[in-house]
Amino acid sequence: MNKAMTFEFDHLFILTDIGASEAARLSSFGLVEGGSRIHHGQGTTNRCFFFHNAMLELLWIHDPEEAKSEPIHQTRLWERSTNRNNGACPFGICLRPAKGSEDTVAFSSWAYRPPYLKR
Repeated sequence: MNKAMTFEFDHLFILTDIGASEAARLSSFGLVEGGSRIHHGQGTTNRCFFFHNAMLELLWIHDPEEAKSEPIHQTRLWERSTNRNNGACPFGICLRPAKGSEDTVAFSSWAYRPPYLKR
């Protein structure tokens, strides 16, 4: 019997307009905004709200050419961002492997290594 990798919730992202004006509404609910980051090579920028072991990320495209580039294309961030008001899903759920988890994934997947993270 193969043991499959188990996952933990890492973060939820929501594709927004440039600047993520929605952050003000989240702050008015009492959430505390954390840092913001440019994702060089992916073409996105974010505003984040951190929790004990997860985060909510408001994400927008700041560089369309990077977002449409070959390494990023499979994420469909560009298409989902530009069509989010016309039926494309603006939400994404990001998971991380649980500590001590196996290496085998129980469903079809592909490796994505963001260019802005050190390898």
